[in-house]
Amino acid sequence: MNKLYALLDSIADQPFLAIQQLYGTYSFPRFELNFIKMQGSPGANPASIASVKIPLQHSKIPEDFLQAAECRLAAADFLIRRFRQGITRFALQNRGKDGSGSFDTIALSQKMLSRDSVLFGDDAVCLRFIISLPAKGQGGVFDAEQAWIMLHQELVAIVDDCFFYQHYDRQTRLQLERFVDLQKNRRQIIQFMRQHGLVAFIANDAKLPRHSGVDDLPALCESVKTFQSPVSLQITIPLSDGRSITGMGIKEGITCITGGGYHGKSTLMQAILSGVYAHIPGDGREYVVTREDAFFIRAEEGRSIRDVDISPFIGDLPNGVKTDCFSSDNASGSTSQAANIVEAIESGSRLLLFDEDTCATNFLVRDELIKKILDAKQEPIKPLYSTVRSLWKKQHVSMIFVVGGLGYFLQKADTCLLMDNYRCADISAKVRDRLGAIEEDQAIPDFAGSRRLAADNFDPAYINQRLDKRMPKRIKALRNAPRQLEYGMDLVNLDAVAQIAEAPQLLAIGYCLYTLRTKLKQSGDEPETIRFWIDWLEGEISKHGLAVLEPDYPGTLSMPRKYELAAAINRIRSLRIARNDGQNHEASRKAFKRDNEKQAPSPSCRSAD
Repeated sequence: MNKLYALLDSIADQPFLAIQQLYGTYSFPRFELNFIKMQGSPGANPASIASVKIPLQHSKIPEDFLQAAECRLAAADFLIRRFRQGITRFALQNRGKDGSGSFDTIALSQKMLSRDSVLFGDDAVCLRFIISLPAKGQGGVFDAEQAWIMLHQELVAIVDDCFFYQHYDRQTRLQLERFVDLQKNRRQIIQFMRQHGLVAFIANDAKLPRHSGVDDLPALCESVKTFQSPVSLQITIPLSDGRSITGMGIKEGITCITGGGYHGKSTLMQAILSGVYAHIPGDGREYVVTREDAFFIRAEEGRSIRDVDISPFIGDLPNGVKTDCFSSDNASGSTSQAANIVEAIESGSRLLLFDEDTCATNFLVRDELIKKILDAKQEPIKPLYSTVRSLWKKQHVSMIFVVGGLGYFLQKADTCLLMDNYRCADISAKVRDRLGAIEEDQAIPDFAGSRRLAADNFDPAYINQRLDKRMPKRIKALRNAPRQLEYGMDLVNLDAVAQIAEAPQLLAIGYCLYTLRTKLKQSGDEPETIRFWIDWLEGEISKHGLAVLEPDYPGTLSMPRKYELAAAINRIRSLRIARNDGQNHEASRKAFKRDNEKQAPSPSCRSAD
């Protein structure tokens, strides 16, 4: 600490850039402080990055909480949230010029994710945090006095409160235990689902409604009804500690969720699509678990499409436009939704989620009246309801639909659920009685196959033509648009990709693209498929952590799923797909078959180290 005090004193009231001298490690009585990245100006975004390192023998976090990968993930999530709470309790924020002089952490959602902000080593735990060092005065000189207060008083209090198990009260210890137990139980639920052919599980007494459409916190009003499974779909999952969890199991196949407006259909769907992630204790959706490959499909007018075979759903278009290798810079609702399905399947998903409110109606159905006006030759779109059973039978793609006005899909469903005032009922027998047996449909044509990425993709360089300035690398998540990524010269719009949980995942996607850029250039003359590359990168991160993406700027990334990475790749307007002249389709069909003969990857609770 004496070393730090002397250095702070030596740069007091100097121009702010003098803080660059703070790079390095400083010893405190119970931890080490390390400055990793230094900001260039007061209030800069991003600010400085620092870390604290605490020996595990001093922290005394129980070893049982750190042995299994899912336990480390839970403990890491608990610690970063407790550190954030400590900032609120012990630190004065924005004390300096331009809002400088504050602590922060990576942005946190309601999900438990693998992040690079907390790392467990063999003998220590390291937490990375954001610190905006303080400036003062009109010139913005460095405020060493306030910096010393931040580091010597406030940071010490935050660390003492966060990391030392012996300082926890009984409630805090129970909370850490709940985080760990939740991850253990979730792993067992996933194993049970695999063994019994289930795609989703919603526990009884789950609280599904959210605070608002832009706030993922649980709704707090007293009228909120908890979820209860229909008796016919209720299952009980045994846990290793002798307890069990009871709720609704949704089987593979075609499922429809119907009901009147404002009765909870979309609320249930939102819970299901979020169930690919673990939720923190108290969220209400702790035991809503969805198979890890689930992907939400919607219409997305205006998106770009590159060389996607949408011919199973849409025939050739006017003016001789072929759809077996379709490209567009301004896709329609129907072509975008067809591409979204094909791309999701291409990336390995075998569970697709739909809500009619966000779908292109002409892509879903064609009613009898319009058939009397337009004959088959005038309509290239093959509505999804006419191919949905074939997708399930031939490609083994399960689907869950929310429908309020399109009864066609009820005729195709294996399971039909009714949401009535937020109560769920199994009406499958009633639907069969009134609508007849399940309608099968004609076989869906083969997909053209997996597309191969050209070597010259994902250039991160940015050129500001107005200023005649070139940046070698621009990877930036827009501050006011949490699902839009600036990557090189591209603005990658992921607003329609519903399962991005938090902005640090978006930033990680950007660095995934940067990593793939290097590997593509090294891959030689034989291009590989999108599925190959996202599987490869998922494996590398599983083995080595998020540091493989950006070792020089740590503490700011959350692990994205490979399906969202594939979605980002497919929405890059400069995307280039490799071609093999006339042999392209045959080669890509073989690659598609190879990729999809693989077993679905196991969901992994990646370690926090």
